[in-house]
Amino acid sequence: MKKVIKNTSLLVCAGVIAVLVLLVLTNSAPIEINIPHITADELATKRKEAAQVARAEQRKQRISKMYTCEVDEDCLIVDKDPCGCGVGPKGVTAVNVAYITDFNEINNKTFGTISCPEKNSREKECSLSARAVCQAKHCKIVY
Repeated sequence: MKKVIKNTSLLVCAGVIAVLVLLVLTNSAPIEINIPHITADELATKRKEAAQVARAEQRKQRISKMYTCEVDEDCLIVDKDPCGCGVGPKGVTAVNVAYITDFNEINNKTFGTISCPEKNSREKECSLSARAVCQAKHCKIVY
């Protein structure tokens, strides 16, 4: 009985192989494979775009780290604008002390010759009671 099952299985396998061989040999049309062609210029452009996206993501991560904190002592009020409080509350922010160099590097813009107001803003962010604190693991200015 085992021999009959074995022979039947072999016969079925041989039949399947024969059918597959016939299908392959009788296929008159070759199988088409379309591979997109990309020029060296297009490849260079795609690489530049990918690099720009990667740099932007790294910059976002660096900026995000600048504002994270664990305790109030991690935070410090710094100038975002060369005039600081002279331009009002938008001239200052609170960042993590460990990232002040990174903040200054990213925030260092060419302002050219500027003239700052003679008096600092009296807004709450620029008041004498303003201080940097860590709230919800984020540096903020409180008054």
